[in-house]
Amino acid sequence: MVNISRFKVFFAAVIFMCVAALGLVSINDYISFITRNDIITFSTKSAFFIWGSPLCIYFSLLLFKYLIIKKKVNFNNKIGSIFGFIAVIGFIFNFFLSFYVDFKLKNENYITCDKSSWMAPNKYVKDISLCK
Repeated sequence: MVNISRFKVFFAAVIFMCVAALGLVSINDYISFITRNDIITFSTKSAFFIWGSPLCIYFSLLLFKYLIIKKKVNFNNKIGSIFGFIAVIGFIFNFFLSFYVDFKLKNENYITCDKSSWMAPNKYVKDISLCK
């Protein structure tokens, strides 16, 4: 059996929890789209965090459980499969949703602001003066 330091396991669990927290923060993208705010920021990559959050939370809980009981932790294939399925379906859903959001907002006369980089999220505004 491989001996893994407790610090590495704790660090991995914290990383998974941080990724899951990003999913909660990126819910604002969906809320701003649904409520049609004056400024809507929508990014496919940030929306992916929402769908991957359950899987990340599950992995972090397994790692914390490993830290607490100090022996091998069993992976529940049914729960892991369900969370993995949610992540894959969310990935596919977001791919098509990003095209729909862009199409829908442009039809509602939203303007796309210039991006600072190719990695920056799309920012849609009702008035061009809101781009700054």
